[in-house]
Amino acid sequence: MLLSAMLSLALPVSGLPVRAQVVEDGSDAGLAKAAIRTVLDLVAERFAALDPKVSALRRAEGGWICGSVNVKNREGLYLGERGFVVDPATRFFGRVPDGPELLNPRAAGFAEMERIREAYFRRCLD
Repeated sequence: MLLSAMLSLALPVSGLPVRAQVVEDGSDAGLAKAAIRTVLDLVAERFAALDPKVSALRRAEGGWICGSVNVKNREGLYLGERGFVVDPATRFFGRVPDGPELLNPRAAGFAEMERIREAYFRRCLD
């Protein structure tokens, strides 16, 4: 009885979307709250199990947002920040691929990774 009561309380919570909680460095201060929420939701959708830390958010041309995300590996260690781009209007999210991911142009997903890399370099780097 007690177990079934506990499970019934846990079930509604598990149906809620998982979200990254905050921007680590306060770089979200000058951005619209709706855009920040979209960024955090998209990061959480992809990396919730990896305890993501979001930082270095900034506006880019066309309403896009650039930033960095750091996630944990299997050993529980953070891997280091990697850039990302988000278009809040279309909910497009792309994390900049790591160098080895771009070595084989015939690999599955190569064109999409190249598109993300180009978008980040075009919109986010000064």
